[in-house]
Amino acid sequence: MTKMNIGIIGTGFIAKILAPQIQSSNKARLAAVSSRTLAKAEKFAANYPGAVAVEGADQLIARDDVDAVYVATPTAAKEDVASRALAAGKQVLIEKPLHSAESFKCLSALAREKGLVLMDATHFVHHPRTAAMRGRLADLIGAPRSLHTMFYFPFSDRENIRFDPTNEPMGAVGDMAWYSMRAVVEYLAPNTLEDIKVFAERDPQSGAVIRSTGVLKFDAGKTATFDVGYTAGAAVMDLTVAGTSGILTQDDFVLDWHSGFGFDNPDIQTGFVHRSGMATRNEFAFIETPSERSQHALMIDNFADLIRNGDAAEREIWLSATEKTQVFLDAIWQEIQTQARAVPGTDPSSKI
Repeated sequence: MTKMNIGIIGTGFIAKILAPQIQSSNKARLAAVSSRTLAKAEKFAANYPGAVAVEGADQLIARDDVDAVYVATPTAAKEDVASRALAAGKQVLIEKPLHSAESFKCLSALAREKGLVLMDATHFVHHPRTAAMRGRLADLIGAPRSLHTMFYFPFSDRENIRFDPTNEPMGAVGDMAWYSMRAVVEYLAPNTLEDIKVFAERDPQSGAVIRSTGVLKFDAGKTATFDVGYTAGAAVMDLTVAGTSGILTQDDFVLDWHSGFGFDNPDIQTGFVHRSGMATRNEFAFIETPSERSQHALMIDNFADLIRNGDAAEREIWLSATEKTQVFLDAIWQEIQTQARAVPGTDPSSKI
């Protein structure tokens, strides 16, 4: 099987996570890397034999030996870079979040017009656990009614791009609540958002959002809460889906403890916990969902497969999930902005 030639645009932290998975895939290879300066691209590419270093996104996009691009730029630049790549006939894997749902709609329309794949780079949805849990919801918990997520990691480096509202406007909301909203799409599968209430905390120096908590009400009485940020003193990745006859929980829904890129614990099996009735802790059932490959490696493989199979209906499923996730994320961000404007004279960097 001929491998898909992928070029990476951007050489930041997340690009360094995905590059080894591209290079080690049986379905893809790292063909080129671009950065704003050639020196940065060369330093990055030096770790990947066969990968060519180029200066700037346009030079990478123009290469005939690049079939697809992974857009790992700051959020402020993603739409522009991705649109140029799609216009040039390149398949696109794009980091999340997007600038807005309208921005994504423009990109997805261009992808459809060109007959190309556009996929967001959310890792956890590619792990077998997600499909396994989604497929057993009705059997194990009846009708899903509510979803609760808590995602924190301790972080306070103000030199990091997460604290730069110009390049990452949504701060911790875009960085972390994206996963909460994608979990809503995967496990609650609502159609419309009916009501929302959100609170946010901003860094007093940069004005970046560093913590946010909220509740969302969807159609059919479904609800979701989220609590995310950088201010807790421990890594937390909890998820609970409550249904009419039980609940399912995960304590590593973003990056599994077993082989998420932040963790490598072969002795910790990936799966989820089922509880029902008045079960006590020793009666909880852990349902294993093993995988031979990490979720980020599987994402690369699935991206390559989606390109090869040309299945328009399957491509639409991925586009729809991304758009719904971004729509809910936009609603959270709009609520935060509305609250800030509603209080005359309030310093937008003050804590709520």
